[in-house]
Amino acid sequence: MNRIILLLFFVFTISICHSQSYNYEQGVKAYNDGNIESAVEYFNREIADNPKSYYALYYRANIFNYQENYSSALRDISNVIKYIPSKEKKLLAASHSIRGDIYFQIENIDKSFEEYATAININPNDADLYITRAQKYFELKKYNLAEVDYKKALKMDETLEIAYAGLGRNYIAQRKYAEAETLLNKLVKLAPNYSMAYKFKARCYYEQKKFNEAIEEIFTAFLIDEEDNFLRETLILYSEKNAVLALSKVNSKIIEQPEKSTWYYIRSRINYDANEFKKAIEDINKLLEIEDENYRSSLLTYKGKCLLNIGLYEQAIEIYSEAILLDSTDAENYSKRGDAKRLKGDYEGARADFTNAIQLDPTSAFYYYRRGWVSEEFMNNNEAGLNDYNQSIQLNKDYAYTYLQRGRLYEKKLNNRAKATEDYSAILGIDTTVINGGNCKQYALFHLGRNNEAIEWMSKILDEYPTDGNYYDAACLYSLLNKTDESIAFLKKAFEKGYVDLIHLSKDDDLDNSRKSSAFNLLIEVWTKKIEEKNKIEIIDQSGTKNVKEETVSVPMKARGANTYEVSCKINGLGLNLIFDTGASDISISQTEVQFMLKNGYLNYNDITGTQKYMDANGDIEIGTTLVFKNVDFGGLVLKNVKASVVNNKNAPLLFGQSALSKYGKITIDNEKKLITITKKTTF
Repeated sequence: MNRIILLLFFVFTISICHSQSYNYEQGVKAYNDGNIESAVEYFNREIADNPKSYYALYYRANIFNYQENYSSALRDISNVIKYIPSKEKKLLAASHSIRGDIYFQIENIDKSFEEYATAININPNDADLYITRAQKYFELKKYNLAEVDYKKALKMDETLEIAYAGLGRNYIAQRKYAEAETLLNKLVKLAPNYSMAYKFKARCYYEQKKFNEAIEEIFTAFLIDEEDNFLRETLILYSEKNAVLALSKVNSKIIEQPEKSTWYYIRSRINYDANEFKKAIEDINKLLEIEDENYRSSLLTYKGKCLLNIGLYEQAIEIYSEAILLDSTDAENYSKRGDAKRLKGDYEGARADFTNAIQLDPTSAFYYYRRGWVSEEFMNNNEAGLNDYNQSIQLNKDYAYTYLQRGRLYEKKLNNRAKATEDYSAILGIDTTVINGGNCKQYALFHLGRNNEAIEWMSKILDEYPTDGNYYDAACLYSLLNKTDESIAFLKKAFEKGYVDLIHLSKDDDLDNSRKSSAFNLLIEVWTKKIEEKNKIEIIDQSGTKNVKEETVSVPMKARGANTYEVSCKINGLGLNLIFDTGASDISISQTEVQFMLKNGYLNYNDITGTQKYMDANGDIEIGTTLVFKNVDFGGLVLKNVKASVVNNKNAPLLFGQSALSKYGKITIDNEKKLITITKKTTF
């Protein structure tokens, strides 16, 4: 996408030097405003009027390429090459490069590199063309060729940050860590605010198992570009290797920016991965207080996962039920509630929830697998289980656990060893890489009589990912192997790591051999008490606080007609009149008022959060700035962290839509008394 923007910017800078049609100019404007659909419509009209308009064709080709509409993109870029004057060498070379990219995407590799070569022959001094080809070589693991192109680009321009980063990544892929570190250190000095430099330094350290250094570098990368979700997720992933270090850094940011939700979210995820679920819940509760209501459903889902992991199934069901009330179209919430009901022993309810999930997303193989598992394993409905396993495999032939469950069903309950063997053998071709969770090759090897290989694979899993779930799997495997002492030792380790699923454990027939041991039963008794004691925590209400009180205020209003009313309020201490509109959904403020508030200290630039699209009164889509009011006071009732958008109209009134305001409380309008009454639940 970055390359597309770069090339289109190049075309735009050239095209403005020439007289262009209205449709072309509007197409460029729409594209630059991010309105891609309108841009395509304008370019369509331009091309219909002038089929040889190669600038419009070039724009449209890039858009089609980004949208993965490769046939249309290929047609357009070929016409660009056909119609463009030979003197337009830069654009001609760029067009061949784009055609090379399209061929690469449709896996016509030979033609792809022919196009890249043609582009470079036309414009041999364009370093960006070498970088583009180097990226393709890298994706094909042709690291030596990629290195040559990156170095050519740097020879042309030794300040090219992306070439340094690409070459550093190339070295990492070849495990040339010393060369990568040297190059990336040079890049940091050259461009200290370039997040990619720190990102690849972090990866270089991580690959060498220098985890502390990796955490330091990825943290720096994220500080530079906090909008990059990939950097955020990488920071959370690397934090697993030293949660104490990562948390110390995140805690320092929370002290600096106590109202910034990003850091609470990251801290909750780090604690979640460290099995510190209570601490994760504390931060989720904070997020429920300060985040926009639009995120409430997903935060409740996340909180439900935490409650599941500490064995509080009833509370998890309540949380998922609230999330479903907020968004009844999210299949995942039904699936998660189904799991909670299964763990609580409500198998009918669990099956019903998995059915709801399937109805919302009939393409999800996982939901069929889970419903089949509940039907077969816990409700002894073999036919229903087999039907769901079959459907799941039809939808996803690469999920190993479905084959395992179907294989065991064939072998143990349907007495079809041949079919079972087919399923166990299929797993060996799927489960080929050790991952954090979900390996089941060890069980397949056991069922195929290859016990030593099963033990070897299980050891690899534990060496790489010593988690509670994997230790539990080891306990099951060793029980199947009738190695009771080892099974008990692994189960003890699973408990110590945070395993809490006592209901599943009590019904898991993989552990039947170990159950014969008094030591096994004593271990279960001891840890049942520990888990029950651990779970004697005070569960707070859904908003994350212990007590709730209601505040009600009545604010005088002045009717303005068309279901709009004028009321007084204070925003960050500044007295303003706002228009309360029962028909509007958003909160908006004019540019004039924002500029005044910034100039006089009622807002600061940290309160500006980004941009969003909105529709104006004419039905046109505009893009406006979004910001946060820290404090909105209606007659003494205070709302915190209210999000609003800045409209591109200097004379627009401060507008509160009813649905926006209703997120913060119940609204009652008394036309006779000329009062608007707001009732808000306040938590403490």
